Amino acid sequence: MPALFRFPAILLVLTLACSSGGTPDTSPSPEPGDQTRVRIDNRASLDMDIYVLRSDGQSIRLGLAPGGETTVFALPAAVTAGAASIRFEARPVRRSGQSVVSEPFGVQEGEEITWSVPPQ
Repeated sequence: MPALFRFPAILLVLTLACSSGGTPDTSPSPEPGDQTRVRIDNRASLDMDIYVLRSDGQSIRLGLAPGGETTVFALPAAVTAGAASIRFEARPVRRSGQSVVSEPFGVQEGEEITWSVPPQ
């Protein structure tokens, strides 16, 4: 009879050993509709690195916008929190063109901002 109880006991021990022992993440994750996004229409033929410029002087890289394509980036809450407005900067990846800075955009949670990088 003890052999019958060994398998369930081993299974229970393995299950407990494999479970995460950390505390669950209780921070609220934004709903997809609440996430602030920026749509970059890169009309330049150059690939551009896109940055967010906050009014406090902080510059945060969002990612790459390939030349001639439209790219959407989610803006982290840390970037938009407390910011009345933000600007964007497009920097050529190969340094063969000019950097372009956008006009200021007001920030609201869940909004999608659209900015077009002019042709170069």
